[in-house]
This record gives sequence, structure tokens and C-alpha cells, in this order.
Amino acid sequence: MSDLRRIVGTTRIIALLTLGSRLVGLAREMMFAHFFSAGPVLSAFRVAFMIPNVARRLFGEGALSSSLVPVLTEVIHREGDEAGRRLSGAILVLLTAALTGLTIFAEVALAIAMRWTSEPALKLTAMLLPYMLLICVTATAGGVLNVRGHFASPAAAPVIMNLALIAGALVGALGLGLADFELMTVVCGATLISGVAQVFWQLAALQRVGFTPRLVWDVRSEAVRRVFSMMGPMILGLSTVQVSSVADYLIAYLAVMNEAGERVGPAVLGYAQYLYQLPLGVFGIALATAVFPVLSARAAAEDQAGLAEVFSRGMRLSMFISLPAAAGMIIIAEPIVRVLFERGAFGRDDTARVAGAVVFYAIGIPAYGALHVIVRAFYALKDSATPMRVAAMVVGLNLALGVALVLTPLQERGIALATAATASLQVVLLAQRLGRRLPQVRWRPILRSTARQLIATGLMSAALLLVPRAEGAWGIVSRWGAVELISLIFVGLGTYAAGSLMFRVDEIRMLVARVEAESGSVRGGKLGDTGHA
Repeated sequence: MSDLRRIVGTTRIIALLTLGSRLVGLAREMMFAHFFSAGPVLSAFRVAFMIPNVARRLFGEGALSSSLVPVLTEVIHREGDEAGRRLSGAILVLLTAALTGLTIFAEVALAIAMRWTSEPALKLTAMLLPYMLLICVTATAGGVLNVRGHFASPAAAPVIMNLALIAGALVGALGLGLADFELMTVVCGATLISGVAQVFWQLAALQRVGFTPRLVWDVRSEAVRRVFSMMGPMILGLSTVQVSSVADYLIAYLAVMNEAGERVGPAVLGYAQYLYQLPLGVFGIALATAVFPVLSARAAAEDQAGLAEVFSRGMRLSMFISLPAAAGMIIIAEPIVRVLFERGAFGRDDTARVAGAVVFYAIGIPAYGALHVIVRAFYALKDSATPMRVAAMVVGLNLALGVALVLTPLQERGIALATAATASLQVVLLAQRLGRRLPQVRWRPILRSTARQLIATGLMSAALLLVPRAEGAWGIVSRWGAVELISLIFVGLGTYAAGSLMFRVDEIRMLVARVEAESGSVRGGKLGDTGHA
């Protein structure tokens, strides 16, 4: 139960901080909609930002961080903090050297390519490539902070980028009178400035917690070699969703046009991905981030039964969050898009396209959430080969399905459907293999809890479908889009919570008990366990 309290407490802290970051990110997307709609300039930016964004997800939520966390945990446990400082510093130095070389090579290649074409996406990519180095250093430093039990600074760091992008767009549009591509170049410049700020933010946080990395060039250390030997397979194993996103954008950029013949696919998918990733980013990633150090600690202690129990709890919490999120996103996709984005340059046709893509992406939300937990269980066991092999099959299938479906009337919606279907398949394949690798996992309680959650989700879905048909008060509410959307959200949350209590879903009862316990400890004059330990 101490592990469970730690996971729930830490998940809640990260989720609240990430929610703040995502709300600022939502303001950024609303700003994009106002100035750029779902048009070709934003499509070019989405493609250009794809490289640093995927790198961030690989190194911040994926390969390097996931290989560093268990090794660094073990080194600190066995050899002390000084050895941990040396390992984290060596990783930062090697990462900086490798990405600097890669950035220079890519800039030269882009300069040659731009001699032959004036494609806007290439120009913006050349501007944004240095951000890849900055954001990856930031993310790796955040992983070190997580090992030390500090989650606030890494979770809050993306706010800096989002605020910088908003400020850059407002200054460029309102202060300088720029529009379209010229305005987007100002946004790219603001992105680079935010990258520098985020690096200093994380380094300052490490200094505050007394764990400043010792910057050394060390390629011979056994711990360093272990980190990088695990990292290669993890790039595929943990990052299937990110690799699929790259494929989605490239296929959409080449194949999806509007009636005017403009490249709009990446712009539409970008809005849709942000919306479906909102619950995943706030709760799913927060849960995975909180559970991974606990899984690693159980594995380091060779406690297979404890590791299996932590994994089971993580999966049940993941389903508890993602099932209603998926259903709600599917049912109210159109009101969400209309209320958030339909203003300025963003019109009714843009709303229809983005909402359609949201529906098909949302089908896979439970799989996306479970994927982060189940892959981290393999990594805690220091098994990166199995996720790699499964991911290789799934990425290839996603690419084939995406190409096939984008050429149908579904267009960009077909790309979203391919991503959701292949992510679900990956979870099934990994679950089968984890059952053989860790036979202590009890799948029946997971399935039993998921069945109860599905019933509660069904009740929530019925309420969301029936309430808007009611006459009288709801007819008045529906006159204001924002009020209607907020009301639907509260109807969904309330119905799901009531259904979970009615059908004895353990996760809602455990959360209620925790809140009551903490309230009692505060009234008693002492602060309870917040999960920082």
C-alpha cells in the first residue's frame, strides 16, 4: 500500500502541474487557430517542429530517460550520490556532443535541399533544428530530477515554451503587423529562446535539490555503456506512438489537400492530436512517470511479486482514467473543437475536419495510456528487446494502414484510425509477452476492474448522449457554446464518478479514501504523505 500511495500521490502532483502546462498549450493552439487556421503555413510548422518534438518525447518520456532512470537508481543505491552525479553528468555531455553533431549535419543537408526547392517546411525545419538539442538536454535533466523524487520542475518546464510561442505570435501579429509565413518565423525564433530558458530552468532545479551533475567525458564507464546499450532498442519500444505521429504527418503532408489544393493535413492532425493527447498527457504520462521509479525499485530489489502488484495497480489506474476520456472525447468532439478553435481564421469547415480526426484518434486513448505502463514494466525488468520487436511490427503495419486509408474518403481520419488500431494491437501483443516474462502478474483483477469501469463509462456515455436532447433548461444552456461544453464535461465526470461508486470500482473508492485521509490529517494539524518520498 505504501507503493500505491506513492504512485497515486505523485501521479496527482504531476497531473496537476501538467494540467497547468496543457492549459497554456491549449491557449497556444487557440492562438494558432486564430492566426493560421488549419492552413498550409501551420502545416509547414507542424512538419518542421516534428523533429524536435519527437526527440523530446523520445528523450523526455522515452528512450534515454527510460534507460537512465533504472541505471541511475541502481548506481545511487549501490555507490552513492557522487557516482550518480558523475553518471548523469557524463550522459548530459555525451548527449550534447551527439546532438550537436547531428544538428550540424542536418543543417548542411537542409541547406543543400533548399537550393532545389523553396518548400516552407524545409525553411522552418532549418530554423527549429537547434531546439532539438536544447529540449533533449532539458528532458534528460528532468529524468534525473525524477530519480531524486522531484517532479514539479520537469512537469512545469513546458509552460515556458508555450508562453514563449504565444508571446512571439502576439508580438509578431499585433506589434509588427506580420502574417502568414513571416509571422511563423517569429514564432520559431521564440521557440529557440524558450529552449535556452528551459535548460537553465532544469539545471537550476538540480542545483536546488543538491544534485548538480558532474560534467565529465566518460565513455568507458560501465553504467554509461549500460544506459546507451538499453537506449537503442527503447527508441522503438517506447516511442511507437511518436514514430507513428511522424508517419502520420508525412503522409498527411503529401496526400491531404483542401479544395484550394493547399497542404492542410498536418495542421488538422496537429489540432486533433493535441486534443486526444490532453487526457493522455495530463493523466496517462503522469501515471507512467510516477510508476516507473517504483517499478525500477521493485526490480532492483528482485521483488517480482511486488513489481507485478505495482504494474497491476498502474494498469488499473490507467484504464480508470483513459476509458471515460476516450468515450467523452468521441461523443463531444465537435463541441470541443467548435468552442476552443472556431474564431478568427478558423472556420466551420475546419471544425468539421478536426473533430472527425479527434473521434478516430480517441478510439485508441486506452491503448495509448496502457502502452506507457506496460512498456515501462519491461524496461524495469531491463528487457528492451521485446518491446523493440513488437514495435517494429506495429510501426510497419501503421504505415501500411495509414497509406491505404488516407487514399479513401476518410483522408486524415483514416490516418488517425490506423494509429489507434495499431496501438491497440501493440498493447495486446506486449501483454501476452509480459505474462510469460512476469508470471506473477494477476490479469484477472485487471480485467475485472476494467469491466466495472466499462459499465461506468457506458452510463457516462448514455448521459452525454441523452442530456443534450432534453428540453427546457438545456435548451437555454445550449445557446452558449462554452457553457454547453462545460456542462457536458461536468455531466460526464459526475455520472462516471457515481457509476464507479455504484459498481464498486476500487480506484474511485481508493481515491476518495485518500482525500478523506489527507483532509483528516490536515485538520489534525499535520501533513500526510504527499508522495514525494
